[in-house]
Amino acid sequence: MKEHTDNAGIITHPPVFYFLAIILGLVFDKIYPLSFIFREASLVLGIITITLGVLVIALGGKIFLKHRQNPSVHASSSQIFQSGIFGYSRNPIYLGMLLLVLGVALQFNILWIAIFMVPLILVMNRLVIEKEEIYLARKFGEKYFEYKKCVRRWI
Repeated sequence: MKEHTDNAGIITHPPVFYFLAIILGLVFDKIYPLSFIFREASLVLGIITITLGVLVIALGGKIFLKHRQNPSVHASSSQIFQSGIFGYSRNPIYLGMLLLVLGVALQFNILWIAIFMVPLILVMNRLVIEKEEIYLARKFGEKYFEYKKCVRRWI
């Protein structure tokens, strides 16, 4: 069987890693509950953070739709997006999902979910983003290197 090689070679869809961080946070919370100290504020902050996360994801998704490009890590990339939210973050959809995870942690007052954001970021950097960057550098060369110089990985 011939593999389609015009993609970053990511093992699974990135939302799996985000859901795993939430699930691990919930499991650890059942074993040893940890809460944020500022409960009342965490409810409001949770709503704000979730809303911001949805907005960032929507802005990133809008660019993919506008250019008719599949956002899946298993699809090939036809271009580098540099406008809109991609002018501020090379990975706005991942950033938006990270904001959603933080918002869930705040909204439900589960500190463990926020704690698991640290390994989540490390996993995303190592198993997803670094592979995507290698793929994009190989495919777009100097154009991608110039973009990397101007726009940060997360924010």
